Amino acid sequence: MTTTAIPHVGVPGLRLVRSEFSKIFSTNAWWLFGLSSVVITLLAMWANMAEGNEHIQRARDAAEVFTPRPGSSAAQVARQQAEFLAEHDLHATTVAVAGSVFTSGQFFGLMLVLLLSTLVMTNEFQYQTATATFLTTPHRTRVVLGKLAAGIGLAMLFWLVTQIISLVGGLLFFDSVGESNSLGEWPIQRAILFNALGYLLWAVFGIGLGTLIRNQIGAVVTSLVVYLVGFAGGIGVFNLIRAYVIHGDWVLTAAVMVPPVASQVMISPDKLYPQSASWWVGALVMAGWALVAGGIGVLLTRRRDIS
Repeated sequence: MTTTAIPHVGVPGLRLVRSEFSKIFSTNAWWLFGLSSVVITLLAMWANMAEGNEHIQRARDAAEVFTPRPGSSAAQVARQQAEFLAEHDLHATTVAVAGSVFTSGQFFGLMLVLLLSTLVMTNEFQYQTATATFLTTPHRTRVVLGKLAAGIGLAMLFWLVTQIISLVGGLLFFDSVGESNSLGEWPIQRAILFNALGYLLWAVFGIGLGTLIRNQIGAVVTSLVVYLVGFAGGIGVFNLIRAYVIHGDWVLTAAVMVPPVASQVMISPDKLYPQSASWWVGALVMAGWALVAGGIGVLLTRRRDIS
């Protein structure tokens, strides 16, 4: 008597991705993070609009005349005049405001995606489902790639929802102030596109970090430290190095090697700070960190014992 093997239905990779999405949506974390992302986007957009309106009104004020501060040297006067002209360049101001409004909430939105992606991996160890997962799918690389695909898909969903909110709010704002929304400008298009890339890369980074640190609390704390302390502390450390050790602007430019700084440099429609690297440098650095984190995640998962 012969037996007939029952074939698996569907593409194995797609089954894994669907399985990972089912795991994500079976918990409350995804919608709590999603709701937080929406609230943060709305609050950030309101703040960006209020600040942007002030900048636009200042740029429109043609009656204001440049007056140097008393006691300023020639170099200081030149710098003050350049700052005055920049503040009263209506086109440049409108573009800068559009860049902020149309990417509202992305700083903390990226952090939430990082945390959620970390949880996607650490949940397997927290709830002791890793053994069953790897017994069901012995090819561990496929499991990690499935988690990467699910994490990226969820990150893109977060980006899409927050981007729609920012676009609708931004269009209404620029219509109310009577200025161009600057969506036809490449810096704004680039900021929106690379904002999406930022969500993708931080999702990959989070999966890699969750693989490296299997303890859920430890992974979450490390994620927060890497993102928040890495951004503020990274720029602060490089400022101290420039002030007291190496006196050169290139030191501040080198701060782009820190992942959160690279992310903000990549997304910013204009230079994040005067000495910052170009946007494409930030993109390459952030992509490199994501690839390293993802690669380490795959290697560790293949070699570690799962119990």
